[in-house]
Amino acid sequence: MILKSAIRQLKKNKFMNTLIVIQFAAVMTLLCVLVSMVKSRMVYYKPFADEINSQGFLCQFEDADIAGEKGILENLKGTKCEFTYMEQFPVNINSDNVTIENENIYVPYTDILSDKWINAYTPRMQSGSWLNDLPDDGYIHVVVTQDNKLGLKTDDIITLHYYDFDNEKDIEEKAKVIGVMENKQYLVGFSSFQQTDIANHDNFFDMYYTYNSEVEACWGLCVPKSELEQSRLYQGDFAVEGMGIVMCNGMSDSEMKEVYNFLATNGSSYISSLEKIRENSFAYIYEQLYILLPIAICIFLLTLITTISVISISINKQLKTYATFYICGAKWRECAFISFLYSLIVCIISGVISLAAIFIISKNSLTVINLGIFEVAAMLVAVIIYLILSAVMPLVIIGKTQPKEILNKEE
Repeated sequence: MILKSAIRQLKKNKFMNTLIVIQFAAVMTLLCVLVSMVKSRMVYYKPFADEINSQGFLCQFEDADIAGEKGILENLKGTKCEFTYMEQFPVNINSDNVTIENENIYVPYTDILSDKWINAYTPRMQSGSWLNDLPDDGYIHVVVTQDNKLGLKTDDIITLHYYDFDNEKDIEEKAKVIGVMENKQYLVGFSSFQQTDIANHDNFFDMYYTYNSEVEACWGLCVPKSELEQSRLYQGDFAVEGMGIVMCNGMSDSEMKEVYNFLATNGSSYISSLEKIRENSFAYIYEQLYILLPIAICIFLLTLITTISVISISINKQLKTYATFYICGAKWRECAFISFLYSLIVCIISGVISLAAIFIISKNSLTVINLGIFEVAAMLVAVIIYLILSAVMPLVIIGKTQPKEILNKEE
């Protein structure tokens, strides 16, 4: 009976109730957007928090002037390093479609990533999955860029080639495409591709770059280093290219200076101390949070004011109904419970609308808005505040009012 009364209230004034639902849905959506914006200021820092809080250097290698990984590590004894690597493995070059005129489209850049870089960030996928979710099927697994010239799709099987000049023979390995990456997505490392519009920020953003097919000279593959090391394509070393982290924990100043001098004279076009990266990263995060703080306060006040006004309007509209219930034997607390159920229904409908709006917004690949645990928690807080006030305010507004006065006033 009480539930039917709450539903009857919802149907009684459709226009007003529609405005209430839309208003509260907007509040929940704004809360979700705000939380996502705050999280976005941290999401790119967290994967490298341990490295950034170490002693050492962030540097960018260019493969034209340096040795392979083994040569670098031989000269950086006592350090712990995280590198990115590059290679060019021609794809399907035994196909009858390969000609002298089009052979370049079969040779993508291959971005070779260690587990650290793979797990640091997952780009948005057009289809399939990222390299942190590898099936056990005996293949090398690759993710291809959306602009790949061969029209490769998820689950396609391709052949990777490597020419062994010492033995003058072509080496082949089968690979499986497990995902196609959307265009204009962040990747970590800036290892293989050649986009030129990236400036060094001297903070955690230097670990990322945007793959953009409109400016790249070549399409690409992303391949796990661990799988290549177990294949015949591995020739005992990898060419280091892109962003690298060299950690020198426990080293003296003189030892660190030797590390710096080696990096500066062996292909590192950009070197910054991790201390500087750390300071600038925190400064960026704090600056962004200070910008968002007034917005957060405004949204909180909007939530509170909206809740109070919506409930007040709803209760005042229903005073005659509550008075009738009271005369028929209901208590004011039961009337308040009817208001609570009415508010719960409003919350459910508003929540559905808000979730739909967030889903549509998050589909835009250029937005940071998404629906995660913290976003849901913020929305639930708004719902809890709304429901608590909806249970308390009727007692405050009508608890000391005589039903006869309400009915006379309504008349």
